[in-house]
Amino acid sequence: MVDIDAVRDWLGRLPGGSLVGQYVDDWDAFEKLDRPVVTLFGSYDTGKSSLLRRLLVDSGGNVPGWLTISARHETFEVNDVEVGGCIIRDTPGFAVGASDIRAQNNSRRAMAAVGLTDVGIAVLTPQLATAERDLLQKLFTQGWPVGTMWFVISRFDEAGVDPEYDLAEYRELSDRKVRELQELFELDGRTPVFVVSQDPFQTAGPDTDLSRETWDDFRGWDGMRDLADAFEAVSPSALPGWRHTAGQRYWTAVLDETVTELRRQLSDYSARAEVAASGVARRDGWESELDTLDRAAQASLDGLLEEVMRRSWEPSSGADELQAEIQRTLDEWFTKHDVRLQRLQQSIRKTKERERARPSWAGFASLVATLGSGKNAPTTPAGPGGAAEHVETVGTMLIGMLKVANNAPGPIAGGKASSAKAAGDLGRHIGIAEAALPLAVYLAKVVDEQGADRARLNQDKAAAEKRQQVVAECTQRTRDTWQPFVDDVREAIVAETRDQVDLDASLRQLVEQLQEAVAEGEGLFRAGTVPLLETEA
Repeated sequence: MVDIDAVRDWLGRLPGGSLVGQYVDDWDAFEKLDRPVVTLFGSYDTGKSSLLRRLLVDSGGNVPGWLTISARHETFEVNDVEVGGCIIRDTPGFAVGASDIRAQNNSRRAMAAVGLTDVGIAVLTPQLATAERDLLQKLFTQGWPVGTMWFVISRFDEAGVDPEYDLAEYRELSDRKVRELQELFELDGRTPVFVVSQDPFQTAGPDTDLSRETWDDFRGWDGMRDLADAFEAVSPSALPGWRHTAGQRYWTAVLDETVTELRRQLSDYSARAEVAASGVARRDGWESELDTLDRAAQASLDGLLEEVMRRSWEPSSGADELQAEIQRTLDEWFTKHDVRLQRLQQSIRKTKERERARPSWAGFASLVATLGSGKNAPTTPAGPGGAAEHVETVGTMLIGMLKVANNAPGPIAGGKASSAKAAGDLGRHIGIAEAALPLAVYLAKVVDEQGADRARLNQDKAAAEKRQQVVAECTQRTRDTWQPFVDDVREAIVAETRDQVDLDASLRQLVEQLQEAVAEGEGLFRAGTVPLLETEA
């Protein structure tokens, strides 16, 4: 038996917020009911609504407007009616494996209602459970006191034998189906099983304005008397024991569903954290490579212009020849090192293209979009009680936690805009020729100004110092011209990895918190044992 107080405490400390209030409200509302709650559940079109209609009419009650009878999926909410001393709940039908949201929500609502009930009635067709077998099996082993889990094989007039022509064969088929059901779910003789034909030959059809006399001709074999007697035998005196067991069943299901959802969130966010961490590593790697390229370019520049100036100071050098030599030297330098920058840029682009093609990127991009949009993750509409309804809010809580941690939509939304701009530019402020030409013109002009005095200046100390100043200034001008090329690549690196770097720390923290929450939840399971079907009240 799980420690309910420990489960509540754990729910109150989940990453991003608390779920305990929602669960406590649902449980308190159920616990205050002073009459036994009986819940009909099963796949849609098993006859739950027509069975409830028959019980209501036979007991002299009115059929509520929400109760519709159809072969289609017509019940979408959990609704209550009173029959005798019981509250009977009609639930939407299970839709196992359904992909549409409405069917999934219906299944959740049905499961939630079963979590808050004293007596559960599984309604099956004569074909018995097929696709929903595993789902029903899970429900049956959630700790029901003996006699509080019933089975109804309904619509048995459609089983293939007409009782009005061969009643003995009809009853033999009925007994055989009961045995098949007991074998299917490994039931013993203490589990009530009823075989009924609640609306033989669709006598009433979809009508709801009916009287008891509608089915008088079939009461000798339709099985409804036994089921009605079982309802009358449900005693409020057993409620304390049933509610205690229901509490264990409910909070165990809450724990199970929440841990399952946290595991799913942990898997998702672990994948997103890996994407973010890879972005941090790539930024560090790319920036290190860029710094290495920049240092190499700067080092190769030292002494290069001084050698050109030394040669150009010779009196025999003409101005045109000098400018051509300077232009050629600078062109070679710019071209050599710009090619290396372009290779790095190309590597960045290809790496990002490969990363965005991976399945893990889609989840990370979706998270970034959600954080930047100012909206929370979509949630399932709330329904009556049960873990399956509330765990949907876990994702919303985690999104809110990340928004607080990253002050979204600031960094994330801004990062997307900057990234889009930088990805489009990826850098060339000016071309190679345009970069080198002004420097060549400047150097040629300086040298030309010396004119006929070059020979003297080569031997004059003051002139030599002047030449060094010119070299230093021209070298700095070259570096200033080169810097935008480097800056463009650095901006591209930052922009391409901005979202990953911005989210890295908060995602790592969130994954750690989810790991701790899952481990603690699993520990609550190990600390107790879940009661089985044969548990006594």
